[in-house]
Amino acid sequence: MPDYTLPMCGALPARKALLERFGGLPDTTVQNTEWLYMLGQDTRHSLAIEGYFASEEDLEAVLRGQRSSLEITTYFRTAQTVYDQALQYYRDCDLRLDLSLVRHVHSELFRGQDERRGQFRIGGVRILHARVQPPEFDVGEYLRAAIQIALEDLAHMPILTALARVHTLFESIHPFPDGNGRVGRILLNYLAISQGYPPIVIKGMSADERKRYYAALEAADTGFHGGFPEEASPAALRARLDAGDLEPLTRLLCEGLLPRLTRLTALALETREPLMELPELAARLGVKEPALRKRIERGTLLAIKRGKRVYSHPLLAL
Repeated sequence: MPDYTLPMCGALPARKALLERFGGLPDTTVQNTEWLYMLGQDTRHSLAIEGYFASEEDLEAVLRGQRSSLEITTYFRTAQTVYDQALQYYRDCDLRLDLSLVRHVHSELFRGQDERRGQFRIGGVRILHARVQPPEFDVGEYLRAAIQIALEDLAHMPILTALARVHTLFESIHPFPDGNGRVGRILLNYLAISQGYPPIVIKGMSADERKRYYAALEAADTGFHGGFPEEASPAALRARLDAGDLEPLTRLLCEGLLPRLTRLTALALETREPLMELPELAARLGVKEPALRKRIERGTLLAIKRGKRVYSHPLLAL
């Protein structure tokens, strides 16, 4: 079967425009079950990548204000706050990314766990099972240069390419003694939301999913396997970043974004008009149902599944 993933990734701006046509991203309120579901999935998968496994019951306890593990509680609440901040910036046509934000995310994630929260590391660090060699000193300066690259890339590159480069740079610099993966994935989604896209879930519940994520990062950070440039400048970092293969990471991000973007778009339309089951839609459009299914498969018609039934609408055509 043909793989339509990458062509669909290329159509992301058109998909986002369709979502905006129906009202854009919804509010990140506790009443919005879709946001809470995405937050819960982000929390479970991101923590699983780091070796912390949260159950649905653990997340429900957080929502009820009951005790759960500190890692689960702090991740969920930090992501919720940061995602909301990103959405407000998007609505204000603003984009803010600086060292203070990076420190803040780490500080909130390690609240009550580490007195050094929010502080960049001093000295070298080794990343388990990774070939990248992070800089030993001037971590803040390398990160400042990476932020400049991120802002430029987000303004001039396709969204997933820019996000893959940002994530690769942050994880390669590894600015904190611990928690860099969690911080990096929250910042990744902060930037996605600030550009009008839903948060991206990077799956990590299974060993194969974690292995794929690590392999994608290793392909992307090839230019840093021999160490970092002596000069902490955007030009020097760009040269090393350009040496990596971003395709595996870009594809992974696309797979974590497309279903959410499709679902939020369909749900946004549904607040205005009812969705139709495929037989009804096929009759209305005067086509065969298999033809509609092929369009859904190719990404030229958005649809969502509820149980065994598939729903769409003429306005969900691309």
